Amino acid sequence: MERLTEEEAKEFIPCSEDYSNNPPAYFTIKTSSDGWDELTYYTCKKRGLYVGKDGDEWVYVLSNPAMPGMLKIGYTKSDPFNRAIQLSRGTGIPLGYEVEWAYKCYKGERIESEVHKFFKLERVNKQREFFRVTLEEAKSIIEKIGRKYL
Repeated sequence: MERLTEEEAKEFIPCSEDYSNNPPAYFTIKTSSDGWDELTYYTCKKRGLYVGKDGDEWVYVLSNPAMPGMLKIGYTKSDPFNRAIQLSRGTGIPLGYEVEWAYKCYKGERIESEVHKFFKLERVNKQREFFRVTLEEAKSIIEKIGRKYL
């Protein structure tokens, strides 16, 4: 693990903002106001890696009137509305899915994975992508995690 200056650390994502469970690669030390050393750990991921690009994937939030209080959070490389139609075709689905919100990005699968880890306590079933969270909570966390990949 390598020590960074405060200036160098601005380029990297702190472990406290990363939900991928990757080990820290860097750290900083500064003295807090009470005299104790304050350690901050950073991932090897740099901020702003994809600045200026539109993205080619989507992280989406779907709802289904047959499942009130639950949202499906997933990712797709195609249009999220087409994905909702695909999922709605299943014989075990009484009503169709509705796209509540979609986030265009790069690294959609990584963002989706980190969002799922963040919401692990709200997950309805470990084998499914359904969560008992509000749309605002989902949007907020997706955007927060997604900013790392801009």
